[in-house]
Amino acid sequence: MRLTAGVLLVALLAAASGLPAQGRNRFPRRTEGGGQPAVPESKPEPAGDKKPPKTHLAIVGGDVYLGTGQRLTGATVLVGDDKILAVGTDLELPAGTTVLDAKGKTVSPGFVCVVGNGMGAGRSSPFIDSVNPFDPEIKQALAAGITSFLAGSPAGGNMPGGDTAVIKLAYGDVTGMVLKEGTVLGLSVPLPPADLDKLFELIKKTRDHRVALEEFGKKKSADANAKPPEAPPGSDKLLKVLAGEARLWITLGGAGGGGRRGNPFGGGGNNNDTAAIRQAMDIAQRLGTGVVLQKPVSAWLVADEIAATGSMVILSPRDRVPADPADPDRTGSNLASAAILAETGVPVAVTCPAGGYGGGAGVGTGGIMGQDLNTPHLDAAFAVRGGLDNRKALRTLTLDAARIMGVDKRIGSIEPGKDADILILDGDPLHYRTFVETAVVNGKVVYVKDQEPFYSHIKH
Repeated sequence: MRLTAGVLLVALLAAASGLPAQGRNRFPRRTEGGGQPAVPESKPEPAGDKKPPKTHLAIVGGDVYLGTGQRLTGATVLVGDDKILAVGTDLELPAGTTVLDAKGKTVSPGFVCVVGNGMGAGRSSPFIDSVNPFDPEIKQALAAGITSFLAGSPAGGNMPGGDTAVIKLAYGDVTGMVLKEGTVLGLSVPLPPADLDKLFELIKKTRDHRVALEEFGKKKSADANAKPPEAPPGSDKLLKVLAGEARLWITLGGAGGGGRRGNPFGGGGNNNDTAAIRQAMDIAQRLGTGVVLQKPVSAWLVADEIAATGSMVILSPRDRVPADPADPDRTGSNLASAAILAETGVPVAVTCPAGGYGGGAGVGTGGIMGQDLNTPHLDAAFAVRGGLDNRKALRTLTLDAARIMGVDKRIGSIEPGKDADILILDGDPLHYRTFVETAVVNGKVVYVKDQEPFYSHIKH
């Protein structure tokens, strides 16, 4: 049976507006309209002439948060095999469709954690050789709504590097666990002048090489014996960034070190890293593409500069760096950082604190809240506390997190053509009382609250 009229396809752009006031304790204006986001939305890859799905799953009657910032009431999400086929109302379901009743429930994209550890992840590339699809932490993470995360380590040297993979919590399915490898590379700033000059020179040579490759395509048609230009030594990683095959994450020094911003109670750490941020923006301008800033302290002071390069930001809203008493309005961390950045069109993802009493290298079984693995929504809620709109806050755990990892064509929102990583919850996705009732990864039900020991005994 074929789908008939009534299918509602949903596609939208995140609203953004001008630079807000940036004084401490001043929240940005919340607007409904505005300009376009700094980074264009990626659309799902077309299905092409693929064979009809063998199986169908329908999540029916829920309030569907698309992950893009909008919601559909009483809608249906139709899944074919591992992909979303349609989202809307009055959908005709193919014969034999398995139906999950979501009436009175909330439907959301699976949560995407930009930094994680454990949860069955492999140790290094090829990650498929060392993932553990039966790791008990996978079920624990699914109970909290996590369906994917970045594993491995972006390098922190003076040239792009790293070994990373986007891992899916496809419990029991080895082949379904590794979404993609190498989508994130790393670099540290500030760089000494000599190292910065070397990087800029390599960027120039790499961009010139890409132009030469385009010209070679024309020459090849005229001369079959023409030889392609040789890539500059050491340019392989930069070529991936310039081609949009990898995101460049930049670790910032000058504010207490790359990953740690003092302890959660306000100790330690330099209170301004704008110089490092501006060096990162200079790198982005030379590349001609945005970069990702990892846990900047002072991004709220230069949000417009970050937006101008099409760059993105990872924040830990629970991190605290005290302001300098001599200049309290332009130093230290700001709980309103995520809201200020979002107002200028900068995509933001959130993660837990690291170091000290934090959870170490991202979401895992440690953390000041007991186990950050159990509370991925907590950091988004802190961003809401700082003035971020609730639906934009959901993007920090869904679509914008996927964009920052370079996999937004596959995951992060409930749209036709994307992977079917979907949650059914008993309340608002970011509310502290909400539980995941069902988790679907790659179109398969991998977690049911009443069938697992974590929260089955808790009834609302």
